[in-house]
Amino acid sequence: MHAAPHTVSLTSTWFIRPGHEPAAVAAIEELAPMVRDAEPDTLAYLVHTPFLRDSRLPALPPVTANHLVFFEVYRDADAFLRHLHGPVFTRFVERHAELFVAANGKPFTFVEFLECRAGFVRPGVVSTEAPPANHHPAVMFELIARDQARLKQFYQAVFGWAYTLGTDGFAYVKFAVEARPALGGIGQTLADVPGFGPGHNFYLEVDDLDAAIARAVAAGGAPWMPPTAIDGYHFAMVKDPEGNPIGLIKPW
Repeated sequence: MHAAPHTVSLTSTWFIRPGHEPAAVAAIEELAPMVRDAEPDTLAYLVHTPFLRDSRLPALPPVTANHLVFFEVYRDADAFLRHLHGPVFTRFVERHAELFVAANGKPFTFVEFLECRAGFVRPGVVSTEAPPANHHPAVMFELIARDQARLKQFYQAVFGWAYTLGTDGFAYVKFAVEARPALGGIGQTLADVPGFGPGHNFYLEVDDLDAAIARAVAAGGAPWMPPTAIDGYHFAMVKDPEGNPIGLIKPW
């Protein structure tokens, strides 16, 4: 296995306070699925306790069961920093720091950053559970226009849409069948932050965010959210001539 350019691996050893081993293991068993679900650029996140089940495999030097070893792989250094300062990991430390030996008010750890040179991971070997399957994906959107002709012209100019007319002139926008991941989410309103007002948004896939914004402005729309990167996704928002927000997202 050749690692992708600029991926970052690390090992991190945490020391459990005596008597807190079961609670610490339960805490990291809760942490790992949350990291998987919230951080698409965390490529591997494996937490180990010492293997003490077989006397034929003695550790050198000898160890006890009072520590954890994390093995983590991130798409790049920025992905690691998003994990380190992100809500999942910081909440874990806030809730469970008392389970671990501390220094300066934080769990004391040994950390070594690594660069992968060779090797492999067999599919299905390290995962102990399948990710939950979500059902009922979004399969249609619609815009109800004050001036249908104007909006049809705008979306055709910006996104190249062609229309199939239905009852009462409803303009269907049909897309070719393609195998691609679907994404959705539920967020919290953030006051005065474009794109985070209450309600719902839809996102259209584009290859170049800046070029799509420029086309929208030229066709009578307006910029709304500048190109932004969160959790490994790159997106922006514009508004059409009637003020409807349009999400733009790059392939992931």
